[in-house]
Amino acid sequence: MEQSGISQKDCFKFFGSEDGAAVMDERCGKYIVYYNEEKKKQRIRFTIAHEIGHIFLGHHEEYGKPILERGGVGQELYKRLENEANCFARNLLCPAYHAERLLDSHGISRVADGSEGWVAIQKTPVTSNLKARFSAESLIEKAFDISSPAAKTRIGLLQADINKYSTSKIDWESTKHIKHAATWYCSYCGWVRLPGASHCFECGRKQFTFKINDSGFSYRDLGVNSHTQFSPCPACGNKIFSEDAGYCRICGTPLTNPCTHDPSHLNHPEAKHCYACGKPTTFKDSKYHKHIKQSLEKYTEGDFSMIYKSEIKYDRNTNRVKECPRCLNEEFSADATYCRICGLPLVNSCIPGQWEDDFGNSYPRDHHENLPDSRFCEQCGEPTVYFQNKLLKTYREILGLPEAEDEGNEFDPDIPF
Repeated sequence: MEQSGISQKDCFKFFGSEDGAAVMDERCGKYIVYYNEEKKKQRIRFTIAHEIGHIFLGHHEEYGKPILERGGVGQELYKRLENEANCFARNLLCPAYHAERLLDSHGISRVADGSEGWVAIQKTPVTSNLKARFSAESLIEKAFDISSPAAKTRIGLLQADINKYSTSKIDWESTKHIKHAATWYCSYCGWVRLPGASHCFECGRKQFTFKINDSGFSYRDLGVNSHTQFSPCPACGNKIFSEDAGYCRICGTPLTNPCTHDPSHLNHPEAKHCYACGKPTTFKDSKYHKHIKQSLEKYTEGDFSMIYKSEIKYDRNTNRVKECPRCLNEEFSADATYCRICGLPLVNSCIPGQWEDDFGNSYPRDHHENLPDSRFCEQCGEPTVYFQNKLLKTYREILGLPEAEDEGNEFDPDIPF
């Protein structure tokens, strides 16, 4: 309009549309797509996809028209070309395969005879414990960032497109990597809702909204093994521990994050509130939560697992070292418990504290034997003798993280050994 000095009305008349048009340069066979920037973003996206559809479907070349408009190609032909371009656009912006997969994940299916359209008829892992109300149209609109009319059209023609894809034997494997642009977020703090959660892991609220949120917070995908232990350890990345371990032997972090109200509710290591009841988790406001955050900020998901190598030789049946890790003595009697040169225990036991009964009486806790490279006991989480004697580096030293003020290997120097 500025270059040609024409009014908006004349511009719309020239292109035959208020939304946009694709214009072919007959001299070189190239195209320019024009669109109305005053329209909403979702409408502009559809307009551009629609015009690209005309280009890829060869409509201009087939009918020898630089601009496709009713006056140039006739009403019936124009209608068919528009329908084809619309089909191209909706399957580019919102492919039927992915639309069906989104609806299926929310338990939405087509009712028999189509009298009620697509409605939720069953619970799924995504909708379990989800109190928010939603419809097929609202999910499609937000997940694929298209307008409400376009979402209704997508739903209305979904089954027809699926049937056509089946007839044409279209292979959707190459597009399965496409992810939806929206998901369920906490309405208050913006953290991503995990499937099945009734409460937000971050703030404990239970209101969620399905929306696009490119800057939304999300929990890193950290696994849990068959023994319901975090694997790898979310703080230090160690993934080698026994089946009954309650604590990481490298950093002492508990290998589960239970709810403080119901220990059977096990939560993500970053969770501050229980997914099931909203009560605080064990890690909330603890040093473990802080250390996990620091580790996750430094390491990406792909390189987080760590193997903490040890050169200490030991008997795998007894856990007794074959060479004293402090003075390097190798001569021990068959029943030796301590090194005869420096007095170091030959088995790396934990240094347990005291436990107190209901009457205020204190008793020493039991010692537990650990592998020679264990910094903390897997059973009670207390530091080990070898760690106390500074024979093992902290996980923070190995990962290059600053030592925390409340952590480290500072122990009472009066403790034996």
